[in-house]
Amino acid sequence: MGKPIKDMFLSIAEQWDKYWKDKVGLYDFIHEYVEINDDRRTYIIKKKKSGKL
Repeated sequence: MGKPIKDMFLSIAEQWDKYWKDKVGLYDFIHEYVEINDDRRTYIIKKKKSGKL
């Protein structure tokens, strides 16, 4: 795993741990909520945190 990809994954994991951990598992969070742009090695969270999931 290259350094930029590793850093991106760690950033995603930190987002999950800080905001989503109590609502959804890490695998489901990555699969359902994260959209990765392979060309630019960036990501976005597709859904905002709300009271309902």
